[in-house]
Amino acid sequence: MIERLQQALDSGQKISGADASFYFHELKEAEFMEQGYDWYTAHPMAIAHYGVSPYSLYHPEVIKAYPEDFNKNWTKAWGIE
Repeated sequence: MIERLQQALDSGQKISGADASFYFHELKEAEFMEQGYDWYTAHPMAIAHYGVSPYSLYHPEVIKAYPEDFNKNWTKAWGIE
């Protein structure tokens, strides 16, 4: 996901969709952790803050590229067969 963001920034592309969800989630998660929360608390707090599905944080291309890291809930959420 970081590579996707870097490529978009390098080419001047607008960041949207799963890429934007991931980016803003990570920023908010880091903010919560700086406030003293551990990752196990900060992670769901960041998801709740933006009101998005946790399955929306990774682009389908990433899920397809690393299927061993994602279960059927991820593929179902994105309609990946």
